[in-house]
Amino acid sequence: MFGFGKRKGPALGLDINSDSITLLQLEKTRAGIEVARFACQPTPANAVREGLVAEPELIGEVVIDLMNDAGLPPSGQTPVLNIVVPAQAVVIRLMPVPVGMPEDELADVVTQEATNHVPFPIADANLDWAVMPATERTDFDGVRRVDVILAAIQRNIVEAYWRMADAAGAKLGRVEVSSLAVIRSMALSGYLGSSGHLSMIVNMRQDATDINIVRSCMPLFGRSVMLGVETMTEAVSRSLDIPFDQALDMLPEISIFNPNPADLKMGQAAQVARTIFSDIADELSKSLEFYRSQVGDVKMDQIVLAGPGCMVPGLDQFFFNKLNIRTVISDPMRDIRHDETEIVDRMRPILAALVGSSIEPSWNPSYTVDLDLNKEGRVPLLFDERATQTMTKDLSMGPPPWQKPVLIAGSALLALGLGAYGVMRYVDLPQKDREIETLSNEIMLGNRQLKSMANTRQENTVLSARKRVLDVLLKKHNRWSALLSELTVDTPKGVQIDRITLRGKEMKVEGIAIDFNSVSNLAINMGESVYLQDSQVDWVTRQEKTPERLDFSISAKLSDANASGSTTTNPSQLVPAEPLKTGNSASTQKIAGLEGGDKYAH
Repeated sequence: MFGFGKRKGPALGLDINSDSITLLQLEKTRAGIEVARFACQPTPANAVREGLVAEPELIGEVVIDLMNDAGLPPSGQTPVLNIVVPAQAVVIRLMPVPVGMPEDELADVVTQEATNHVPFPIADANLDWAVMPATERTDFDGVRRVDVILAAIQRNIVEAYWRMADAAGAKLGRVEVSSLAVIRSMALSGYLGSSGHLSMIVNMRQDATDINIVRSCMPLFGRSVMLGVETMTEAVSRSLDIPFDQALDMLPEISIFNPNPADLKMGQAAQVARTIFSDIADELSKSLEFYRSQVGDVKMDQIVLAGPGCMVPGLDQFFFNKLNIRTVISDPMRDIRHDETEIVDRMRPILAALVGSSIEPSWNPSYTVDLDLNKEGRVPLLFDERATQTMTKDLSMGPPPWQKPVLIAGSALLALGLGAYGVMRYVDLPQKDREIETLSNEIMLGNRQLKSMANTRQENTVLSARKRVLDVLLKKHNRWSALLSELTVDTPKGVQIDRITLRGKEMKVEGIAIDFNSVSNLAINMGESVYLQDSQVDWVTRQEKTPERLDFSISAKLSDANASGSTTTNPSQLVPAEPLKTGNSASTQKIAGLEGGDKYAH
């Protein structure tokens, strides 16, 4: 329950960000490392904030679906989830120590360093540290020193991931820093070169960008800047006045180096992307300058890009042009056997941190920093033996007279306590565990039923809205059908209507006629309609080229009885399916209105 004992079950890497949640299981076989299981789903809205889990139970339900999608048997051993946390949520310090320092002295130095530099109480922190052998050197004072990397995170952050794992029916395994996991995956795929090779690894995540300078797989400098895919997506969304999701879908189609795009919107989005990436390039340059100010003028051999930001094409050439340093886009999956239809090329750079958290440290041919901010598991406060000081008693005097009876009473109480513990441990607790497991299964079933009911309710809401729209359309169709039917009957012979325009309460009829009397009769008929009032002839003209016909326009207003049933104020236009065909005088004399009875006919 509290993480005691050896972990069992399959180890699954889990990458959680504001856009998606991805699950990966890797296995090492005789043929090499291969993907055993893979699944990905969108992240629920507001479930992840600033790269951290804000709704553990909701994320746990998504993880259950991911494990089902990946084909993980529900009746097997409890899976173990290895996760990465954003670098900005972790305090990371590098400190030099003399080579060969005893283990207990080194632990005291690390604890004291954490107490001095961690901005939250050390009692509320999860710590881990590691010696980096590749940094061994002789300092200016002649002492051989090596760097130790220290990482600290607030315990309530790790507790949120424990609650997520509980909701998913799994155990929480390693909790690693995203930037260090990316370095491990780059070492596995061979991007970090030989010993002494200096690389800058840039992991462009959703909420920030991690910058790390690495030599021999050891992180020598690291920082995070709050510029990421979300920053660029929000800028594109504001610039084009489009929704955030639509702007995110545009990113893979942006062409950074196209000066004259055919689509103006894509050109504007490309300009916004160039601005964001220029800001990131400036941060890379500042980081390199700061590192050189600490160690001297060194040559940066390459920049390795990873993370979701790599979805924008041409990014490697863009950074090369800005910084004049060889730049490559990483492919952490290039030496891992996988289904290329499931993990497409565009996804591979995004999986760098996930691959790093999914591999076992022993699989990597190079020594890498492997920090686990959950190495102590979920330890209750009662069993937390970490202390800030050690109290010793003065043995110069003999034992006090009350010591023996107190020891006897204490031994008796200890025996009673051990007996009670045995009963609880081997009788009561197993029964409680079975009851808890039964209740957990019932709660999980109830949650699924609630989710199904919510989906059904949403579908009913959509269907009701569609029905209301169809009812409105049907009523509107019936109303205008009655008006057009009456107008068909009231049209005199010798008149052809070309266009009927409805704008608010005003209707305008345009067409051609053989004489003025026919136009006048049509206006009179319209004025006597129950649907119209105040009809009048706007104009009548005779064209020089066709003197045998008159062009006319008649306007009228909708009566109050018809207007009261209207549900729209937008103008609409009705045009006959067969427009007027002009011809000679004889054919023009045969023009007639729509067939039907006439109030005024000639």
